[in-house]
Amino acid sequence: MNKGMKIRLRKTIELANVQVQEKVLDLGCGKQKTLQQFLPEATYIGLDLDGGNIECNLEMGLPEEIKKKRFDVIFLNEFIEHIENFKTILLECREILSEQGRIIISTPSNNRILYGDFWNGIGEHKMHIHCFRKTNIRNLAKICGLKVTKIKGTFIRIPPIIKLWFFLPTTQTIYTEVIIYRLEPETKETETEE
Repeated sequence: MNKGMKIRLRKTIELANVQVQEKVLDLGCGKQKTLQQFLPEATYIGLDLDGGNIECNLEMGLPEEIKKKRFDVIFLNEFIEHIENFKTILLECREILSEQGRIIISTPSNNRILYGDFWNGIGEHKMHIHCFRKTNIRNLAKICGLKVTKIKGTFIRIPPIIKLWFFLPTTQTIYTEVIIYRLEPETKETETEE
C-alpha cells in the first residue's frame, strides 16, 4: 500500500468512528481486505468479486445472506465509481444499516478524474464508470433515505506545472484527490466539511 492510500484509509476510518464490537461491511474490499487490518476490534465482513469473506458480483446487488443482517458501518472505499448499479447498492445498504449506522463512501474527486491523464499519465477516466461530485452524492443519499453528515478531502501537493528542467516545489494544495462522505439515516442533523 502506498503512502497516499494509507492517508486516505486513515481519514476514512477516522470519519467512520468505528467502535469496539461494531459490525462492519466492506464492499469491494479486494483480496487483501486491507480495511480489516485497521479494525481488529470490529466484526468484519468483506465482499468482492475476487476475494473477501464472501465472493460475489456486487453488480447483481448484495448477497441474500448479507441482506438478512444489520451493520453499524458500511464502507464503499473507492468502489462506487466502478459499478453501474450504485443506486441499487446504496438502497440495499440503507436497508441493512443499523439505526445509528453510517455509510462511508470514498471516491475520486472530479479534479482527479479530469487531470489524471495530464498529471499522472494514467487514464483514470477509462478505469471508472462514473464520476461523482458533492451534489451527485447528496442527491443520491436523499433518494436512498440518507443524508451526508460529514465530508473530508484528501489533499495533494501542487505537481510540477511543466515537466522540464525545473519544477515547482511547494507545500500548497491544489485539489482534493479523493473525497470521503459520511452518510447517515436522514433523521440525523447537520453536515460538516473538513
